[in-house]
Amino acid sequence: MTEQITRVLLIDLENCPSQIHQLMSDLQQYSQVVVCYAQSGAKIPIDWIMPLTVTINDNKLKLVKMPIVGKNSADFGITFWAGVLMAQLPPETHFDIVSNDTDLDYVVSLLISQQRSAERVGIKKENPSALTEIKTTATKIPSSETQDHYLRVYCLHLLNHSKPAKKETLLNSVRAKFKADNIDATLLVETLVKQGVITINENKIAYNQQKLNQFANSI
Repeated sequence: MTEQITRVLLIDLENCPSQIHQLMSDLQQYSQVVVCYAQSGAKIPIDWIMPLTVTINDNKLKLVKMPIVGKNSADFGITFWAGVLMAQLPPETHFDIVSNDTDLDYVVSLLISQQRSAERVGIKKENPSALTEIKTTATKIPSSETQDHYLRVYCLHLLNHSKPAKKETLLNSVRAKFKADNIDATLLVETLVKQGVITINENKIAYNQQKLNQFANSI
């Protein structure tokens, strides 16, 4: 039987106060939920008090009130707890950070740099009660020349950083590296495979060091 992957949800309640209405649903979907806030007028139904108390006692839910109220204080709380949980939980743990604040993309990038699976999740304004992942539509690399450029740049990146061990972590790494360029991460990974830089077997990645050096040194 396949072992279930641990999933962690960190909520920036200051930025996404309506997410509190999804809390009971989130607790069913995630292994652990951390809610960070400095000031909040969020209210929950009385019927939730007992089940939420149980999840707090079981260490499945943490309600973290920042000791000092200030700008971005909840962001710092999320950053802190992301680091704590990364150290405590298995390497396969996936992290979702709920916030419309793009500054928290830095936390996602740091998690990815440590070979963790992570994404920022936001709330669409037209449906604030729903947890909706915000993704930028990727554009496919338009030419072989441009494709080769990203291939070489990323090979150099792999030489200077820790190499992702799994396909999903590699995809997250590519997205983080070329976030501003809005490239298709899946296409770049496929190119790495076609060029013999990596092989993927049952989601695990093996690297061809000779090919990696070849492309990285051609910049």
